[in-house]
Amino acid sequence: MELIKNPNLPFMSWRKYGYIFSGSLVIIALFLISVKGPRLGVDFAGGALVWVKFEKPIDVGDIRSALTKIGQEQASIQRLSGTNEFVIRSVTKTDPDAFASSVLEQLKKDFTDNPIDLRAKETVEPKISQELTRNTIIGVFVALFLMGIYIWFRFDFRFGAASVISIFHDVLITIGALILTGREFTIVVVGALLTIVGYSINDTIVISDRVRENRKKVRGISFVDLINNSINETFSRTILTGSFVIITLFLLLFLGGPVIADFAFTLIVGLIFGTYSSTFVVCALVTEWELKLPQKKK
Repeated sequence: MELIKNPNLPFMSWRKYGYIFSGSLVIIALFLISVKGPRLGVDFAGGALVWVKFEKPIDVGDIRSALTKIGQEQASIQRLSGTNEFVIRSVTKTDPDAFASSVLEQLKKDFTDNPIDLRAKETVEPKISQELTRNTIIGVFVALFLMGIYIWFRFDFRFGAASVISIFHDVLITIGALILTGREFTIVVVGALLTIVGYSINDTIVISDRVRENRKKVRGISFVDLINNSINETFSRTILTGSFVIITLFLLLFLGGPVIADFAFTLIVGLIFGTYSSTFVVCALVTEWELKLPQKKK
């Protein structure tokens, strides 16, 4: 199935605009990370999560008013779509279990005519969360290293190095978007970031594989034309695959409820830039490298 028949777009002629666009977004993301910083969820900062179900309908504002009485007006309150169930999260450095108990007691006290059913109560101690943060960072860097090694051996060193840079580009921009929108960093979001790493590499592999095939089949053309031809030949596949995945994620974002919203949002941003970076980061950097330091033809 081809969405666009025989495209012939000069992608590499636009690579300088890509550098400006990507560079600007990366600088903004780094600024947000250094100045504002991520909003850590209970998985990383330590805290508590309480999931309750009310028998009758109730407003989020009423719940927040009740939490204000125990000094938890800043707690995150999320209604599960179409239900009377609420997830209450708070980053607390005191006693997470005491927080969960105080929330339940206050809600039962303020809403005596609206019975509450406790669905889940989770606590994360600060010591455990610090270990989780460290292991998560190590896991991300190990994944990046192994992906780069794979691309290096599968294709060549230049594509491997450019792919690692591309992944950093995608992850940084996605983290910047999360900070800008005030979304929490939880273990679910980390899972989405690792998914982005895999998707970005997968899209790069498709284009890189076509470049390798065309390098053997097509002779007498410039490296820029070789890259352009390879991108154009995989363009329909890239658009179709990316579009269907992103449409599905938008449905999850708007219809899946608050529990899955951060996960869906992270993937949407990451997959858009993962698709973009395969061309305007990986291929652009490899092209620039080849034009300045041509490889010897085998």
